[in-house]
Amino acid sequence: MLTAMLELPGSKRTDLSVRLSTCVWNRVKQVTVSGKSKPGFPEGSLAVRERRFGQFSRTFAVGAETKPEDISADLEDGVLTLRIACGTPSESEDSHEITIR
Repeated sequence: MLTAMLELPGSKRTDLSVRLSTCVWNRVKQVTVSGKSKPGFPEGSLAVRERRFGQFSRTFAVGAETKPEDISADLEDGVLTLRIACGTPSESEDSHEITIR
């Protein structure tokens, strides 16, 4: 199980999108969280702020067998929690060192 927690203060469910897709370039399945956060103060007013606002997007690679029903998304107190069932881990690590020229 992959669990991702994204802090999105002030965001509402209607401001967010969670999508499962396949990258057209490398055919890797991915989950993308995107949305738009709005400033918490009136436009044109002076304000001191510690939060960013505007459009955002975060993408996570997931297993090739991942289906929409393997993903849950819950928003509570400004934290979006994604839980993605990833199946059983691989028996061996498939890692190769690449020489830099």
